[in-house]
Amino acid sequence: MTLIESPDDLPETALPDVKPARGRFNSNNVVPLLQRFYPPEQIQTMRDHGVDQRMMFGINPYYMALVRGEEYRGPGGEVLLPAMPPSKPLEALVVPILAEAADMSGEKDPSNQIRYSPDSLKGKILHKYDEIVLGYSALACSAHCRYCYRLDIFNGSTGKGLVKPDELREYILDYNATLALNGGKDKATGETRYPIREVLLSGGDPMVLSNRNLYKYMAAAADAGVHLVRIGTKEMAFRPQRFDRNLAVMLEFFHRRYPEVHVNFVVHFTHPDEMLERDASNQYIRDSMGYHRWLAPVAAALDAVRGFGFVSLENQTPIIARVNDEAQALRLLHEELRRHNIKPKYLFQCREIEGHTAFAVPVEKAWALHNDAQKGVSDTARSRFTMSTEAGKLEVVSVIDGPTVDSWTPAVGRIFGGGVIVMKVHRSPNSAGTQGDLIIARRNPDALWLSDYEDRIIYDGRLEASQKYGAERIALRA
Repeated sequence: MTLIESPDDLPETALPDVKPARGRFNSNNVVPLLQRFYPPEQIQTMRDHGVDQRMMFGINPYYMALVRGEEYRGPGGEVLLPAMPPSKPLEALVVPILAEAADMSGEKDPSNQIRYSPDSLKGKILHKYDEIVLGYSALACSAHCRYCYRLDIFNGSTGKGLVKPDELREYILDYNATLALNGGKDKATGETRYPIREVLLSGGDPMVLSNRNLYKYMAAAADAGVHLVRIGTKEMAFRPQRFDRNLAVMLEFFHRRYPEVHVNFVVHFTHPDEMLERDASNQYIRDSMGYHRWLAPVAAALDAVRGFGFVSLENQTPIIARVNDEAQALRLLHEELRRHNIKPKYLFQCREIEGHTAFAVPVEKAWALHNDAQKGVSDTARSRFTMSTEAGKLEVVSVIDGPTVDSWTPAVGRIFGGGVIVMKVHRSPNSAGTQGDLIIARRNPDALWLSDYEDRIIYDGRLEASQKYGAERIALRA
């Protein structure tokens, strides 16, 4: 197996002034940071209840200043962040709370991702959708989202770990060669299958890697013949200084060597406070042209990469209680992203991680927030509201209230009384056999995940014809 190499002269991005601090709540590098939010006895109470066993605290100086509303200066003394009011949404995003451990119901491996990890690289890659492979390329982030659905990576609870660049390349080559040998069919089932054309580098956050190591993963994917390398990252919000001229030089070098491969950054902006400057009254500042003023480090990060014709940017983020569960904030987020050439792609339902009840907005409320946020927004700035389930990505298409349904014919009222929620399989695993199918269930305003609708499903298009309809619907059809 040939090892992936990177050029010795690739410039690195040095970030000594924004080095992250991570650890349990009694760690020497973490205690002083937590004490900026809580008295010592409250920190100890959280420790006693296992909050830091659920997830360590992690943050870097830039994002701490953004949360606290403090002036932040670069290594040369230049002001990168002006003093602003503290950001409550961003505090809720990274600062632990006791409620996280009050209800630890949930999954260690949400959506049973390990099911889609092939035996040859168990826990190192995910191959859920035929055309794309996800590779774990980093096991750290420069700050920790408290609602992160990769808790198992940080806690080591499910055995997931890093894939090596050469392992990633060889898996793709072997898979595509075997598929071609079988005429594009699954040898066991005869179903049509699709070759791998994309790689998603994930983690953790791949952008905590050095430029040389990041290049190795990108080159591994390109050597395997993929058309698109996607990089999932929150660094543009957490630590935008990572997107500098040295990174741009690496990307330019990659493009010269692999001119046919597109690079897609999947960024994670969660709230407008991560990108927009605010005044002393906590209002977003507008420039002389009436446009919102972006934070200088974020604007510089965008300038470093978005001018390349081979680079695109998309945004995805979950809807999280106390963080971005307001339609106005979501609308502004969509509008500002699109204005700066970042395509809003997905808003996700909070996954059913352990402790998720402290963060999850009920599905139907989240759908309503997303729907309201899309009103008056350009088609080019719209996203989909989805749940990433074991059975694939489900788009929540509509929620129809009880009075509306009850006003229909009596027969329909008997079937759909109380209102319904309609979901569509947006992406289907493996052969994509269920893609486009609908799921219709009775409403459950308290539902936090698909599992909360299991006993309410009226129609499930994913099932065989004889099983598509729930028991009540079958009785009414008889």
